[in-house]
Amino acid sequence: MGKFSIAQHFREQWKSLPIYSGDVGSKAIMVVGSNVGIGLEASVHLTRMKPKLLFPTCRDEEKCERTREVLMERTDDDGDGIIPLPLDLSSFDSVRAFAATFAAQPCSDDGLNVLVANAGMFIREYTTTSDNWEITLQVNYLSTALLSILMLPHLVKASTPESPSRLVVVSSLGHYFGAGRLKNAGQWESVLEGINDRNLCYSGDRYNVTKLLEVMFVRELAARLPTPTPVVACTVHPGFCLSNLFRDISGKWYTRLLISLAGVLFSARTAEEGSRTLVHAAVGPDELAMHGRYLSSCRVAEEADYLFTPEGQAFSGRLWTETIDTLSKVDGRVPDIVKQYLRVD
Repeated sequence: MGKFSIAQHFREQWKSLPIYSGDVGSKAIMVVGSNVGIGLEASVHLTRMKPKLLFPTCRDEEKCERTREVLMERTDDDGDGIIPLPLDLSSFDSVRAFAATFAAQPCSDDGLNVLVANAGMFIREYTTTSDNWEITLQVNYLSTALLSILMLPHLVKASTPESPSRLVVVSSLGHYFGAGRLKNAGQWESVLEGINDRNLCYSGDRYNVTKLLEVMFVRELAARLPTPTPVVACTVHPGFCLSNLFRDISGKWYTRLLISLAGVLFSARTAEEGSRTLVHAAVGPDELAMHGRYLSSCRVAEEADYLFTPEGQAFSGRLWTETIDTLSKVDGRVPDIVKQYLRVD
């Protein structure tokens, strides 16, 4: 069990992270949120490793095409194996359409070896999507969970006993602080509706809660995958990075100043340095040790204590059940995928 430690934070921030360069020539890799920040830098690293196919995703077609150009420019790649696809996690319809578009690609017959679910957001104001969910909850958790489940058949298809596929969900050390808002969750009629409530409105709290939900989802998913697992699922903390995560709150000069000062005080990594943790989880060695676990600084780390308490375990079980029920109403493929590929409670 783990707790946040400021000393550990600085030890990790100062740590030199490896750049993995294994053989991925036979693999199809997808990186969600590839146009900026650690997603872009991870995509650059992976492009240089010459995978069979790289699927960078961005919110619209224009960003997709520009990202492809940037990857070609920065890696001297001819772009033949780079297939950008539009995906907006603030819309369930976009996630559903994305899964259908990928399935229609001729190359999908070989499956998908790696899915790096990187996209996320930190927003100050309480904002709802067209699906009536608070936007941070939908982008960071619900749509990420939906995408993971809809892509699960493709991950299983590409898996071999010697090389299981990988699902990497980008989380945060913020998950250590997420449990504070869940103290009364046992009394909530619905855990998802409780988190969606406007009263959980402080942006930092909401972000931390969604990062905790990601860790719970991956642990619950990993526990339901067969043994030996065809898909290694893990969460990864990229470290505190000066990236585009805070772009929605950095409009004012004083918020930009505060973010810059925080970067200095907390020894922020560059986006490129943070991206190395994603690449490690995606293609690094000892993948079975990662299964169901939380990674930080390219190693397995201890998750928040809350996950191992009776309250945390009860919340996690309710979260899984409600998530599957909710997503089953969003997309009729979900219950069939769960039934076919996962052990059902």
